[in-house]
Amino acid sequence: DCSRIDHLMESVLIFARSMEPKLEPVDVNVFMRRLLDRWRPAMMRGNITSVIQVPETSPIGSGDPRLLDRLFTNLINNAIDAMKITNGGTIAVKVELVQQKNHDQVEISISDTGPGIPDEVRPRLFEPFVTTKSTGTGLGLSICKRIVTVHKGTITVDTFPGGTVFHVLLPIFDGV
Repeated sequence: DCSRIDHLMESVLIFARSMEPKLEPVDVNVFMRRLLDRWRPAMMRGNITSVIQVPETSPIGSGDPRLLDRLFTNLINNAIDAMKITNGGTIAVKVELVQQKNHDQVEISISDTGPGIPDEVRPRLFEPFVTTKSTGTGLGLSICKRIVTVHKGTITVDTFPGGTVFHVLLPIFDGV
C-alpha cells in the first residue's frame, strides 16, 4: 500500500507541476532504440517482442529528452501492461517524417497487440484519473498529453480488438 500511495503522490505532483521544456535537437532513431533496449528485460519477462521501423536518415526532433523519456516510457509501459492480459505479443515502434500543415514533423507510433481500449474509456482517455488498471492512477496518459502539448505536438490513438496504436507528432528541430 505504501508503494501504491508513493506512486500516486509522485504522479499527482508530476501532473500538478508546470512543464517548461528545455528544447534541444533529439535524434529520434537513437532515442527510441535506447528506450526499447532499456525495456527489453521487462518485455522478455512478459513474452513480448519488439520491432522498430525507422527511416535511413534519422529525423532530428525538437524536444526535452527528459520529458520525451517520460512520455514514451509511459506509452511502452502501458503497452506491456496491456499485453500481460494476452500473455505476450508485439510492441512496434515506427518513426517517420510527415508533412502536417506545410511543416515537416516526426511521427512516432507505438503499437501493441493487446486487447485494445474499451469503448467506454476512449472518449475520456487523456483526462486525469481515467484508467482501466486496478493499480493505475489514471494520470499517465493525461501527463503524456501535457508533454506533447508543451512540445507543440499532437497525440492521437487508434484502438481496436487486438491492438492499440498511439501516434505522436512532434516538430522537427529548426536550428534556433
